[in-house]
Amino acid sequence: MQLSLDQATGLCRMAALGAGANEEAAQSLAASVVAAEAEGLSTVGLSHFIDYLEALEAGRIDGKAEPVITRPALAIYLSDARGGLAHTGFDRTIDDLAKAARLFGVAIFSQKNAYTCGALGYFTGRLAAQGLVSFAATNGPAVLAGSGSVKPVYCTNPMSFAAPAADGAPLVIDQSSSATAFVNIRKAAEDGKRIPEGWALDASGNPTTDPAAAMKGAMLAFGGQRGANIA
Repeated sequence: MQLSLDQATGLCRMAALGAGANEEAAQSLAASVVAAEAEGLSTVGLSHFIDYLEALEAGRIDGKAEPVITRPALAIYLSDARGGLAHTGFDRTIDDLAKAARLFGVAIFSQKNAYTCGALGYFTGRLAAQGLVSFAATNGPAVLAGSGSVKPVYCTNPMSFAAPAADGAPLVIDQSSSATAFVNIRKAAEDGKRIPEGWALDASGNPTTDPAAAMKGAMLAFGGQRGANIA
């Protein structure tokens, strides 16, 4: 079955509403996962949308949380998501953030108490589409082994950079510090497939190609020590 972007967004919106999100959160979430899917990023697209629905239904995401936006300085915006989605606070702030960046030369948006944001490039790309160079980073629980360690030390610490292009779509770079995204290991486990060497360690610190063992152990950085240093 094929769906247009509008159809997919509408279905995701309705599903999010049914799982407990309010209208604003449902719209923000639906737009982000469909945008990721349209870019071919299925692991943070529609398949990841199921994680959001389960988290909404289980109460891990407060689908009705109202983010609190403050502006402690003229070019700084802070959002407290209050246990809700990461997308809502950004969506409320993006236009003011862009105006501040043009006025002051730089602007900062920082957020706390939010659920996973999905594809970081979704956020930087939207700023680049407005003619701005943007950089984003996020953190989370420790799942990545450090240089020489066999236990998780770092989050995958994704980062994204985006810049407008003179002619055509913006340049968007979006990557984690791990050899792969955690969702790829989980998907391999769900599909009963092996993972490549160099992706993960098992709980004893041994290299593994078993995704189930990897999920109990630690992920590895891309590029060995260099990637771990970036993380």
